[in-house]
Amino acid sequence: MTTAVNAEEIDNTTGLIIDKGLGKVKENCTICHTGRFIVVNGGDREFWTKKIHIMQSAYGLWKIDKEDKELLINYLAKNYSKKKNVSIDK
Repeated sequence: MTTAVNAEEIDNTTGLIIDKGLGKVKENCTICHTGRFIVVNGGDREFWTKKIHIMQSAYGLWKIDKEDKELLINYLAKNYSKKKNVSIDK
């Protein structure tokens, strides 16, 4: 089930925008933390590349093959390039 917000479809499980790469985000990111973490930490490709590296070196995120990592970064940079204010009540 999805919810339409500003012409974007939102995944009801993660709260993230449905787009190419969301499956890899579910497999590699939201398995450990909620989608809200992604929404409030928006950034460009460099930001997301560094964030993935931090998750791998400090928090035990496994090695992600090059193609999947590129898909993740493309998805995150396209859909979450800017920080969003999210209420603590959401």
